Amino acid sequence: MTEAAALRSALIRNIGRHAEKTFDWDAFPGSRGFAKLQRAQMRYIGGGGSPKVNDPATLPAGAFTFSLVWKPAGNFAASHTHEVVEHFLILSGVLTVGWVWGDEVIEARLGPGDMVLNAVGRPHGFRNDGVEPVLMQITVGSGKPLPPIYLTHPSKDPEDLAARFGAATPEKVTRLDPESDDPRHRDLAAHVVRRRNLSPVIDPAGFTRVTYIGDAPGAAAPEHYRMDVIDLAAGAGVKPYVRGVEEALFVHDGELAVSWEENGVAVEQVLGARDLLLTPAGRTHAFRNPGLKPVRFSMAVGEPGRETIAFAAA
Repeated sequence: MTEAAALRSALIRNIGRHAEKTFDWDAFPGSRGFAKLQRAQMRYIGGGGSPKVNDPATLPAGAFTFSLVWKPAGNFAASHTHEVVEHFLILSGVLTVGWVWGDEVIEARLGPGDMVLNAVGRPHGFRNDGVEPVLMQITVGSGKPLPPIYLTHPSKDPEDLAARFGAATPEKVTRLDPESDDPRHRDLAAHVVRRRNLSPVIDPAGFTRVTYIGDAPGAAAPEHYRMDVIDLAAGAGVKPYVRGVEEALFVHDGELAVSWEENGVAVEQVLGARDLLLTPAGRTHAFRNPGLKPVRFSMAVGEPGRETIAFAAA
């Protein structure tokens, strides 16, 4: 095998193709037997909260996992906690997220382009109150997160109580008020990111960056990883660069050509909508837009803080 062929094979192995994957309706054991808890998961990197961490169709996880979750209208996920951070970025539909304090719950509704970064140890649940399914990108800040610990669950609690995430009565549920002086509201508000409140930054390399998790105004504070959404115009691209940590590029819409380089040899593949590339630490790589319209994609990086790469236009 030539050096170019070996490099191309390695690049292809690190790509998750949406069209080659299926949604798993039995990803979460706690949902088995409860119709209102049903949701489907498509795994790209690691198990993403599912115990199926050894799924051969997924890429190995390091600093974070990556999956899509499909939640039908009317269904919910009971309140639970994680030992790591976890974010939901809404791709379509409207999701209600509830954070729990004892028998009281504060809820926030998230639309397309909105995100919540669930804090370590904060009990939370989510529910689809809409008329269409919710599709969301979920990333967990650990390669192998522990199973969730449920606070309420229809296996031991009335279904209406579990659907309220443990709020004792409907009156114990409050809609998030970002202007409230209540520290609970302020805590949740600091972890909810509204696309409409973010200011895009034009990178000198010619693309537009919106920071969701990172050191930027309006973003959620990073802990284990950071995440941006990037818009790249047709024909634009960046010169090869190297990170000291892993990086995942997930295409929302459009086409993204991704390349790896080694010893002067370069190979390229094109990602379509909902395809993902995981580039390991130390690998020289680049991206460009080969299409006729802008491409939008997520960039998840396995370290917190500000961007460390000074991109250059290709």
